Amino acid sequence: MGRTFIRQDTQVRNSDVYDDTIAPSLAAFETNPTEIEGDLNNVRSMLSHLLDVQAGNWYDVITTPSTLEAGSQRGVSNLNDALHLLEKKRVLRAVKLLTDVTVTASVAASETLTSSGVFTDTETVTIGSRTYTFRTPFVDAADNIDASGTIAQTHENLRRAINGDGVAGTNYGTGTAVHADVSAADTATTNVLTALAGGTQGNALVSTETGANLAFGGATFSGGAGGDVEVLGAGELPTNTTAAVGVVTTLGTVVASATAFLTAGLDEIVGSNAMSPKNLLELVDGSTGDPILTAGTGQSPAGKRIWGLLQGESGLTDGVTITDTTTTRVQISFVIGNATNDDLILVDGVEMGGKVINYCYRERIRLEDLVEGDFLNTASIDIGAGAVTPTRQLGYDNQGVTPVELATNADLDLSAGVAWTIRDLLDADLFQIIEGSGGGTTQLNILSDVDELDIDAVLTDFANGVTIDSGSASPIDVGVTDGHVETSAGDLHLQAAAEIFLDDVNQVGSTWAQTDGILLSDTTAEWDAYEVEFGEVSLLNAIVQAANPGNARVIKTYANVTATETADTDIGGTAGGANLDAQLPDMSAGVFLQDYDTFVNGNLQRPGADASANNDYYPGTSLALGQLKFEFPVKINDVIAVIAYT
Repeated sequence: MGRTFIRQDTQVRNSDVYDDTIAPSLAAFETNPTEIEGDLNNVRSMLSHLLDVQAGNWYDVITTPSTLEAGSQRGVSNLNDALHLLEKKRVLRAVKLLTDVTVTASVAASETLTSSGVFTDTETVTIGSRTYTFRTPFVDAADNIDASGTIAQTHENLRRAINGDGVAGTNYGTGTAVHADVSAADTATTNVLTALAGGTQGNALVSTETGANLAFGGATFSGGAGGDVEVLGAGELPTNTTAAVGVVTTLGTVVASATAFLTAGLDEIVGSNAMSPKNLLELVDGSTGDPILTAGTGQSPAGKRIWGLLQGESGLTDGVTITDTTTTRVQISFVIGNATNDDLILVDGVEMGGKVINYCYRERIRLEDLVEGDFLNTASIDIGAGAVTPTRQLGYDNQGVTPVELATNADLDLSAGVAWTIRDLLDADLFQIIEGSGGGTTQLNILSDVDELDIDAVLTDFANGVTIDSGSASPIDVGVTDGHVETSAGDLHLQAAAEIFLDDVNQVGSTWAQTDGILLSDTTAEWDAYEVEFGEVSLLNAIVQAANPGNARVIKTYANVTATETADTDIGGTAGGANLDAQLPDMSAGVFLQDYDTFVNGNLQRPGADASANNDYYPGTSLALGQLKFEFPVKINDVIAVIAYT
C-alpha cells in the first residue's frame, strides 16, 4: 500500500470565526454538539468572563487599577499571593476583661543609717541622687551637715536637711534643698529614711556612705512593694496566653520583657507614639467602669489618667505560654502621662494600692481572624475600656494644649431651657447661653464674674441696637430706634471727660474752619458767665432770653475819678487804672454806640465812634478793660457811671 500523509493544515479545518461573547451555560458549552471551532469560541468567551466581564476582547491585557491610588496588574498567581498577605496581615485589637484584679497595698521602700561612733570631717552619705557631707568644724555650703556637735545632734541635723525643717546655715549649709525622693526621722544613733513614693520604685534609691563609723543596711533602699506594680495570678491572665514579646509578628498577647520583674518599670514596645506603646493597658475601676484618676495624695499630681504596661518575666520569651508560675509570669506596671503629656512615667504606688481594677490588653491577630465585634472594641489612649463612658472631661484632658481644628461645620444643639455655661477654675460663671426657643427668651450672657469684656473685632455690628444698663432707672438705647440715642425712662446725660463737639454732614464743604464742629464750651469761665447772664437755666431758656430785648439785663457800674486828666486821655483800665477807683465794664462785646450809656456827675454823655466825631466821649485804647476817652478834662471826685444793656 502507498503511505498516507496526514497533515493538520489539511485534515483539521482552520478556525476562521472568532467569538468571545457566548454567554456561559450548560447548553452552550457542553450539551449542544459542536465542532472544534465552536469549542474554541466557548473557551474564548469563558476567558473573557474570567478576565473582568469586560466589553473588550478575550485576549486584552488585564487593566491596571487606579481608583484611590495606582495599583498593579495581577494574574491568578499574583492575586493568590496578594490575598494571602491580606489574610495574614497582623493587626492589634483590644480585648477587654471583666475579671477583677485587686492591686496589692502599697508599701514605701526604706533604709536605715546607723552610726557606731563619732562623725569625721568630710565623710559623706549618698541618699538617692543627693550626697551630704559631714563637716566638723561646720562649713556653710549647700548639702553640708553640721557634725561639730554630738552624734545625736548630727543625726538630727541630717534629718533636718533632708526634710527641710531646720535652719540653713546652722543645722546644714545654706542652699540645701529639701530632698525630692525621701523623708527622714532620727534617733540618737540612726536616721530612718523612707521613700516618698510608695511601691517598688523606691527600692532603686542609692544608700551609700564613706564614714568609718557609719553603715547602711544595703547599697539601695529595700522593702518597697505594691501599688506601682502587680503580678497577675491565676484567673487574672489575658485570655490569649501566647506571648508576643518584643518587636515581632507573633500572634498573641503583646508583652514587653521586664528589665527587673517584680519592680515597676517603663519597659515598652514602641507604638504609634510615646503615649501609646503596643503593650499599653487601659484600666478602669472594677466597680464603676470609670477611668482611674490620680488623687494627688502621693508624689503624682492629681487628675491624671492611670494606665498599665504589660511586662513579662525572664522565661517568657516570644511564643511562650503566659502562666502564673515563675518564670513565665506577667506584671502590670502602672503609669501616667508626664507633665507635658508627651511620655509615660511611673505612678506613685499609693495611688493604686488596694484598688480593684479591670484591664484591657492588646492582642496581635491576623486580619482574617477579625470578628464582627472587633470594630467596636477599638482601644486608644483617649477612650476608656470596658464599660467606661468617654466624658468630655477625659477628652479635654487628653487633648491637652493641642487645638481642635474643624474641617467641617459643627453644631451644639441645646434643648429648650438648657444653659451652656463656661466657668473659671473656682466655678465662677463667666459666659452663658440659655436656650429659650419655647418662650422666645434665648439669651447670651456675659456674667458678673467677668472683670473685663475686651472686643477687638475690626467691626462690631449690633444689628438691632444696644440697650445699656437695662436694669437701671435710666437705661440707654443706642440704635434700638433707628438713628436714635435715647432713654426709655429717666434722664439722658452727655458728659465728656474733655470737651463735647456738635457736628453734622452739612459742616463738610462749609466755610466753618473748626473741623471738629461746634464746641459746647471753651473754658470754665464761659460756664460762670452763662450763670451770671442767664442764671442756672436751660439752654432754650437762655436763647429765649437773648432773643427777647425786654429780657435784656441792665448792669450799672460806678467809678470815682482819683486823678485829674486832660481831654483825650484814657480813663479807666484794670481795677480802674491810674485814674479811677473801680473798673468800668467790658464794652467790647456789644455795639458801642447803642448798648452803653455813660454819665459824668449824673449828666448823660453823647458817644462818638472816635475823636473825630467831636462828641462827648469815644472808645479808649481797650474797651475790654472799660477804657474811655473824653473830649474834656475830668477832675478828681467826678463820678462816672456806665450802664450796659446786655
